[in-house]
Amino acid sequence: MKRTRIALLASLALTGCTTATEITLPVGRMNVAGDIRPCYPDRRDAQACGNAIFNATVISQIHKGQTPADVRTIMKHAAERREVSALTESWGYLTSYENKMMTWITFTDQKVISLSHEVLTRD
Repeated sequence: MKRTRIALLASLALTGCTTATEITLPVGRMNVAGDIRPCYPDRRDAQACGNAIFNATVISQIHKGQTPADVRTIMKHAAERREVSALTESWGYLTSYENKMMTWITFTDQKVISLSHEVLTRD
């Protein structure tokens, strides 16, 4: 009984440490589970804000010639938007929440051919 109680307390203590560590991550940082910390809840779209901060820190690693798998490894999460045509596929990542800037990564033949920016219209 005493060992069970000690094991339970140790388990709860470790769980509390993990939770406390993840709660204190800065906005826009990704935790070990792959979730990006959102901005403060007073934002209209707190998760999009957090994603934009994260995306802005890694988007510069994307270069012509990379494959979709390479891009996914760098970006660590699915694109916020995706467009597919007969010859190309484009993935859009929000890279500035305040300016509503979407960075588009365009692929042809499974290779990055360009990066472009679009300012989204405000609602």
